[in-house]
Amino acid sequence: MKKRVMFGFYKGLGDLITDMHIINSFLDRFDISVYVSSWLKDIAEFLLKSGSVVSYKSSGELFKYKYNYEYIFLTPNYIHPAKLEKRATPLYITKFLIVLLRKNRNSKIIRPSFKELLFHYFQLKNTYLDEHFYIMSKKTVEKVFPEIKLKKPYWKNNQKPEIDRILIFPFSGNPHKDYPLKKYCLIAKSLKKLNLQITFLSTEKDREKLKSLEKEFSVETKSLVDIAKGIRKTDLVISGDTGPAHLSAYMGANLIVLYGYTKPEKYKPLGEGRIVEILSKNGVVKDISHWEIIQKIHKNFHLRGRISHGEQKVVNMYSNL
Repeated sequence: MKKRVMFGFYKGLGDLITDMHIINSFLDRFDISVYVSSWLKDIAEFLLKSGSVVSYKSSGELFKYKYNYEYIFLTPNYIHPAKLEKRATPLYITKFLIVLLRKNRNSKIIRPSFKELLFHYFQLKNTYLDEHFYIMSKKTVEKVFPEIKLKKPYWKNNQKPEIDRILIFPFSGNPHKDYPLKKYCLIAKSLKKLNLQITFLSTEKDREKLKSLEKEFSVETKSLVDIAKGIRKTDLVISGDTGPAHLSAYMGANLIVLYGYTKPEKYKPLGEGRIVEILSKNGVVKDISHWEIIQKIHKNFHLRGRISHGEQKVVNMYSNL
């Protein structure tokens, strides 16, 4: 009988997507359960090749579960540097205490040490918790399962990938990560001349922000799962540092990712498409020149365009990103 392993608790799409590279490496040897916030349930079930997904709406719900697993990974992937999200550490400790009370007596919890959490919270010294969340989770895995070899997926071809379609994600859950919609439109209008299919995507809650575009673009609604199903390896995704960028990379798309106060060395999406990061020189993503983005696109990708004239679209996702 396979040993049972739990991965939890995931609140953010980017965190879940990145750890899927790790979780799927366990599936052949172990019986896997993944605990996610309720809004991630559908996409987690779609991405997990086997095993089970358990969803929760609040930390209080976690008391109802009995954690009967041989190994419990409390991955620290949503603990970002304290200047970004200081409340993450006490929330993490709360979940640890819940699991400690409700776990099987023989369960082993794999987690950061409290010394590491303390240093991280007060920024007393640099620890691996300050690095990319893939590296954080990778190190928690290596503590117990050194025989499992984890490799970062990356673009292996020196040639420019051919692009048929461009997807633009203008919004995220954090406005500091958002590149101005007006500048995205300038990029889209420039690329439109090449007869490319250009698609804008947003959350349902951000639909009002797109009112000014409705005369020029059509509007549709899609879920995260539908977006994942529709991602092609000939897509180029342009986005800030947000969950859909990680989802697109995981599904094999090529990316242009825009960074302001977050850093690509910590939060770069992982995938086998070509991933190009553009970092603002002053830490403000809106100050990146749209011409710099256009130049990076032409330098790194072969834009094939289409013979027939296509209609640009604005696509609204009802999932909470």
